[in-house]
Amino acid sequence: MPYETFFNLPDEKQKRILEAAKKEFSQSALKDASIADIVKDAEISRGSFYQYFADIEDLYLYYFHTLGKDNHKQLLLNLRQHQGDLFATFDDFFSHWILEIFKGENVLFYKNLFTSMDYRGMHKFMPFADKKMHRKATTAQRKKLENDQKAMLEAVDRTLLDVKSEQELQLLLQLLIHITFSTIADGYRYHFENGYYSTQQISKDFRLKLNWLKNGAQRDKKVKENNE
Repeated sequence: MPYETFFNLPDEKQKRILEAAKKEFSQSALKDASIADIVKDAEISRGSFYQYFADIEDLYLYYFHTLGKDNHKQLLLNLRQHQGDLFATFDDFFSHWILEIFKGENVLFYKNLFTSMDYRGMHKFMPFADKKMHRKATTAQRKKLENDQKAMLEAVDRTLLDVKSEQELQLLLQLLIHITFSTIADGYRYHFENGYYSTQQISKDFRLKLNWLKNGAQRDKKVKENNE
């Protein structure tokens, strides 16, 4: 989360910094990204950069969240449309988000993000999971994050799930988001390495994992005995 000094900048200057971030992060993974190139393109000093962000990862996370600022609204809308059915919601959301990820205007950024993402990095990009962002957020920003999380949890129909507490529901949400991110990462790695990718196959893989989580991957013993 940027420091308050960033949000006090004129909109044009904020936009210029984010455009410089887009350029750098679209051609380099986070570990290879250059602050020097960003400040040059943004026409700011290196000292100014550190008045706005703690480090380059701080800017990277913020840029990612600006791209996904409407995703929470869409996920919540889908959840309400599906009457709180969490699995139907993620199925619906994934089918739309994957087009943005693989065919949208930020495809190069997402490619660098997901092909270089490990488990630790994945956790940082999960909604509500980044404690660093919560600590640095202003009171108003923190309140919004808390309200967003509360609205999401309240919209879920818990009678459809085997969860016994809010903590368990949060764990399930994190697991669903992990499956979402890891499926996209696999799609980039394996399909781009072979010179092509198929959003249909990636969606098929996601639905298979979703179905395993929803219904279990172990065959019922009685069904197995009948088939034999």
